[in-house]
Amino acid sequence: MSARPLLFATSLALSSVATLAQSDDPTAPQLTPQEQLEQIIGSTAGQPDVDPYQIINESYNFRKEREPDMTAAEFALYERMSSMVETNPTFALQLLETMLGDDQDDSAAFDLALGNMYFSEDRIDDALARYTSAVTKYPEFLRGWVNIGMIHYQRQSWADAANAFAKAVNLGDRDAQTFGLLAFSLRQTGNTLGAEMAFMQAMTANPSDTNWIGGLLELYFINGRHAQSESLVRELVRLEPGKAENWMLYSSLLVSLKRPLEAATQLEIARELGTASPEALGLLGDLYVGLGLIPEAVAAYGAIPGDNEQLGAARLLAYARSMVKDGNLKEARSILAKIPVRADWELAKPRLFANAELAVAEGNWTAAQQAYATILNREPLNPYALLGNGHAYAELGDAARAEFAFENALQVPAAEHRACLELANLALADRRFPRAVQMLNRADALEPSSAIRSQIARINNLAAQ
Repeated sequence: MSARPLLFATSLALSSVATLAQSDDPTAPQLTPQEQLEQIIGSTAGQPDVDPYQIINESYNFRKEREPDMTAAEFALYERMSSMVETNPTFALQLLETMLGDDQDDSAAFDLALGNMYFSEDRIDDALARYTSAVTKYPEFLRGWVNIGMIHYQRQSWADAANAFAKAVNLGDRDAQTFGLLAFSLRQTGNTLGAEMAFMQAMTANPSDTNWIGGLLELYFINGRHAQSESLVRELVRLEPGKAENWMLYSSLLVSLKRPLEAATQLEIARELGTASPEALGLLGDLYVGLGLIPEAVAAYGAIPGDNEQLGAARLLAYARSMVKDGNLKEARSILAKIPVRADWELAKPRLFANAELAVAEGNWTAAQQAYATILNREPLNPYALLGNGHAYAELGDAARAEFAFENALQVPAAEHRACLELANLALADRRFPRAVQMLNRADALEPSSAIRSQIARINNLAAQ
């Protein structure tokens, strides 16, 4: 009885290598379209590019129509030292502090001025205390809330920053930057709905600032709202047509929306404008391959700077292997036939793997064994070739060579577990029950499994009969 029928007759749940991994590292993560979009836009999209010192320095200016006044004495001192603020802030600070010793409370406006001076000297805790005192005395002190928000923003205390910026907005601040700071702070706290609304307000206040578009896009991508994202991405491209990442973002979005021809069209536009990045040209080639336009794909790959011929062949090989995995064997064979044979091993090896995988899928075990053997001639310890070679021999009915191949695979950590299972399968076919149990115990020690232990018990029962 052959190994394969006995395997099913006893319901032995063993792994096989009927389909090998599509790369030399089968654990290599493959990004989904969703992950690709998030990677392109970045998790800090919409983070305002602000200078907190500039914002706080601007708050030196009075807004007498809706903010508290200093006392006459405070204002006289402020006028005297205001010229020193930029040239000698330390001395100006000393002048302001001379007023702290009297019994009269300082005004909210004076608290703000003193807080600004502390901030300029990097006495941040003292500055925050003064700003807090100012808004406590005068809760509608808009500039005080903005400055409090900036300190918390710098410290990444997102909830406190969001509360301060929200207070400023409620008091009438309609500056796009304040809305943007509020939006990003809310986004960092996890309040994506509030962040979305604030980003929209920032876009309304300053529609040409791509910060806010990027922030809103990142929120949409997190939630998979790709259809709503398209108009925003188009606006990014319109505002900054010279940025290669915008074209890449647009095409990636169209791919996620299952519109590959439109994605290729956008990348061709970027190519004509000279703004297509190497990654964009690679994606363009991939799209053409998926559309069955192999000559166009080769031309796109050929436009990539560097060793484009090798890169193009590598991408085509990867695509052919994915077609094998998906069962599109005719298309895979057609693509493989169009890829020039290269002598360099970095391309020869994946081509051999592709040929082997196609042969396995078609049941051509002789061709599969020959391809794996060719790889092993160059890389005797390649785990996937060792396992594939053994599996091909087993399917060809050559149990002795199959066992020899799997014994070799036992010596390679990446292949050891699966080789144990295959050797157990071969032993079971010959009713060598102790050998089968030995291999299964070794497999269970490497990767504990209740299913394997259950099969060990079944084999022991068979041996006792």
